[in-house]
Amino acid sequence: MPGVAAEWEISDDLLTFTFHLRRNAKWSNGDPVTAHDFEWNWKRLLTPGTSGEQAPSYNHSVMRVVGAESYLGGETDDFSTVGVKAHDDTTLEITLEAPNENFLIELANFQCLPLHPATMEEVGGQGWLDPDVWVSNGAYVLGDFRINQGAVLLPNDQYWDKDSYHLSRWEILFNDGGTTADLLSYENDDIDITGRIEDDLEAVTTSDVGDELVTSPMNQIRQLVVMNSRDTRLNDVRVRKALALAIDREAVAEVGRPGEPGTSMIPDSVPGGEQVPGVEYDVDAARSLLADAGYPDGDGMPTITVLDYQSSPWVEATAQMWRDNLGIDVTIDNVERGLYMEKRHELHPEGYSGFYAINVSVSSLQIAAQRIVPSAATAGIVGLNLVPPDVAQEVLNAEAAGAPVQQILDVLDANRYPAAQRAIELAREALALTDPQAKEAKLVECAIARDEAFGEIPVLWGGYNLLVKPRVKNLELWPFGSVLSTKGVTIEG
Repeated sequence: MPGVAAEWEISDDLLTFTFHLRRNAKWSNGDPVTAHDFEWNWKRLLTPGTSGEQAPSYNHSVMRVVGAESYLGGETDDFSTVGVKAHDDTTLEITLEAPNENFLIELANFQCLPLHPATMEEVGGQGWLDPDVWVSNGAYVLGDFRINQGAVLLPNDQYWDKDSYHLSRWEILFNDGGTTADLLSYENDDIDITGRIEDDLEAVTTSDVGDELVTSPMNQIRQLVVMNSRDTRLNDVRVRKALALAIDREAVAEVGRPGEPGTSMIPDSVPGGEQVPGVEYDVDAARSLLADAGYPDGDGMPTITVLDYQSSPWVEATAQMWRDNLGIDVTIDNVERGLYMEKRHELHPEGYSGFYAINVSVSSLQIAAQRIVPSAATAGIVGLNLVPPDVAQEVLNAEAAGAPVQQILDVLDANRYPAAQRAIELAREALALTDPQAKEAKLVECAIARDEAFGEIPVLWGGYNLLVKPRVKNLELWPFGSVLSTKGVTIEG
């Protein structure tokens, strides 16, 4: 949908996107919004230290902008080598290193929204978050901001499409009490819309307001991702496949409502997803695979740890199925989110092997393929980067020493287990194709290979869940991280 860009062209080879900005677009202080502002923001986004060291906001495996990975990795400080150029005040050109039919979708994510350059340069650091100096190019400005408490959004009178935004005030309350606190506030009419409900869905669906639960299009996968450990018993693909086969997803969906059984890393709602067969529930086959791998009835298997940052009924149900169906001990390691982010990246010692639980969103076959191609942002993350322990330690040491990203990627490519390497190679091949039919066929092949590698085990499909008061009208949920659109929303009564 057009925003500050009134129109755009995409080259025949799908590599060059040329955006034409509307001349009536203004910042909230009255300055014109220009293509140079966007170029400045891309430079900031890709500057090492600004972008985030361990988890950069820019993900090269998804975006694929020419020169961006080298600039982000500090291999060059010459921004002219990056494929983002303002040709004049209203023309911005972005060039990709490989075709990316979903690039427009990715540009709608938060990291690509611009900040006001002059304000950023004047106040520096986090000073731009102060409502007194806040400058916006969107429909609202920041009227108030209280750390860990909340924010107030007020209309931006300079916005080019202000007549499509009808509410004079949005008040956002930050809540660290999870679903329980959100549900209580909602039932007491303190809030009209909850935040994303990702834990204790049962408390919501069985409440008096359960029929007011709204779910976005189902493109979310609740999955378990294998972690690197010095205990290598999970490195055997037969063991991981056995674990995948031993999950009764129909039963898990009953405790994870409104989630649906997730048999593949590509939900059926995603175009092309119906071509990916996925995995079915088969306890006999699972037990046979474990026996073939040398662990009959689970004898000799380590305790499996599932790392999570919240209490997740679907994780608990899955763990119990592994205990009951395979005779394996399972423990759930619930930690605070910061520690969770650290632990999933480690090489774990003997006695700690297993998976981390995570929700991801996939809106197309191409985005699914992009996610598994390692980049500067994902080089050491496990899953399909499962490698022998000595190689995992080598990668972690190289990352800590600031080794070039390509050196780390070369090590991973030379040492991944075959099933995982095949899925990644198919992803690379698919992303390089331009013929639509050939590309879709290769993307389907890649998706099937990814499922068969079992570096990630899908459990449920779902969407973002919110409670929304019936008086809130025209609220449109998106299957992306920004969750919802404020455009056209009204309050009845």
